[in-house]
Amino acid sequence: MANENEVRLRKGTSLNERLVLAGIAVVVCLIALPGLAHLANDQWLGIAALFALLFGCLLLGAALFDRNVVWIVTSGEILIGEQRPFGKLHRRSIRDDELSGMRLRRSIGKSVEFTLVFETGSGDTLTSPPLPDITQVQRTIVQIAQLLQLPAPELVENPLDAANAAIRLGKPVSSKRVRAYRALVVLLACSLAIPLIFALWSGKLSALGIAVGSFGGIMAFLLIRHLYRASGCWIVRDGDLRIERLSLKGTIEVITAGGEDVAVIDVESGGRRASHYAIAIRLHSGRKIRSPVLVGKDQTRAVQAEITRRLRLNRSGAR
Repeated sequence: MANENEVRLRKGTSLNERLVLAGIAVVVCLIALPGLAHLANDQWLGIAALFALLFGCLLLGAALFDRNVVWIVTSGEILIGEQRPFGKLHRRSIRDDELSGMRLRRSIGKSVEFTLVFETGSGDTLTSPPLPDITQVQRTIVQIAQLLQLPAPELVENPLDAANAAIRLGKPVSSKRVRAYRALVVLLACSLAIPLIFALWSGKLSALGIAVGSFGGIMAFLLIRHLYRASGCWIVRDGDLRIERLSLKGTIEVITAGGEDVAVIDVESGGRRASHYAIAIRLHSGRKIRSPVLVGKDQTRAVQAEITRRLRLNRSGAR
């Protein structure tokens, strides 16, 4: 949000992101090309190479032809700019008297995103790029409604909005999730134990069986650790942080902390995808706690800033 007289909304990828995606696509295509020689013999390697080549071409197409869209909402007007790489910039202007209404829409995908859907007098609909700050959705839509002289749309639940008395990251830990967690642990234990018990009983336990069983045990432990870390729910109020998550024993663990208990609050990689991030808090006791995964570095930074404000932390403690 630039100032009180305009709101800028953007959608698209930067030049660096396009270059990285194009580089990955080229590498995939170069790896797949030699395998196409096996396609004439109907070998599985040739078929796999063909699918890999098609995937690389799709990535390259996304890098080359994905469009960038910018909306600039000013008093009485929406200016829309749209451009594809190596293409011309297409501009469009929509006056407020052409708009009959707007509504707020929440995404149902991997991330919490909010967009505005505008209806025109001719019956067309226009969908905006995502709103820029996930913690200021209510403030942004009120400002846009005032600029365009439209009624403010009905609010949609946003657990991260700064207007809430408490912001929430992740889903609350319920008794159903505890029971599901325990059932999964029992299922994994039985799945690993039964083959080993049968091998011992039949006298057919081999080095390969031990290796496979050990690998399965390691993977099960990592899965349980991942569920433990991803199950948390952060509830941040004014001056207070409450964290609820599953313990490794399958019970609900509650951690409370105030601003005076926090040494550093930082943004870290979410570990699964490049677009996934987490907020990490290190307490003065030395304990480090990571939040549930958020999508988008800018959105995560905005949530970090709101937590920093609510806990009244020194800006030097936020990195």
